[in-house]
Amino acid sequence: MHLLYGTLVGRWYVTAFGVTFLWRASKHLGWRKTFLYAGVAVGIGALVENSSVRYGVPYTGYTFNPALRHKELFIGDVPLMVPLSYTFLGYFGFASGRLLASGPWQTRARRPWHEYLLGLVLTVWALWIVDPVSRLGPRWFLGPVFHYRGPGFWFGLPLGSQAGFTLTAAALIAFLTYMAKDEPNRPVDRWLHHPHLIALVTYNCQIAGLAVVAAVLAANEIAGSALLMWVPAAALTTVLWSTLRPPPKSPEMVELPTADPLTNREIRT
Repeated sequence: MHLLYGTLVGRWYVTAFGVTFLWRASKHLGWRKTFLYAGVAVGIGALVENSSVRYGVPYTGYTFNPALRHKELFIGDVPLMVPLSYTFLGYFGFASGRLLASGPWQTRARRPWHEYLLGLVLTVWALWIVDPVSRLGPRWFLGPVFHYRGPGFWFGLPLGSQAGFTLTAAALIAFLTYMAKDEPNRPVDRWLHHPHLIALVTYNCQIAGLAVVAAVLAANEIAGSALLMWVPAAALTTVLWSTLRPPPKSPEMVELPTADPLTNREIRT
């Protein structure tokens, strides 16, 4: 119970994002596909994380803080909260990419690869902020989590770690794309009603929250990098979406004249 409490409450942010993932994914994919994807994501996450810790593949060599074993659940040599985070990292990137590619007035893009490419970029982009801020753990409540053995080009993170995660994200987004490939393109009457809007907001809150943490911890280079990546993407999206218009409403159905059963006269509607 102590380890379960440390995993669910000690890593409350993983739990919060996980609950949001279950809420949105179940409405989007249904519970069966949601649990299927979650099982695949956690399984892949546990496999690649343990392989990297033990053999340095695909994320290069690193280790998790052994003191965490007394505070939270592990799966092999990896804290359980790490592979659990693969569920929402992949789904929020996928759903956000689908919304950015389709625009606010419909649910599907013109080409499936548009959705896939943006979903992959967003998923990898999130890690470029998550990992550098996570390495600042000793300076805030997160605590020491992991340590890479070799030098890295991106705030201490080796290029191999980012390249390896790109391959993993490519597999997760491909699986989500396959499961949702037959979804029809539906018009959206109000952009606030778009089914993927909450996923996009949650994705941006994740990035913005970590950038704020970096700024508070005086890691200005990380906070500034997050800002420099986010602002151009937000500006391009704003300009593109400003050119889009809601789909024309279909004309109202006109009912055929019917007869009054008492007078046998036509009733116009």
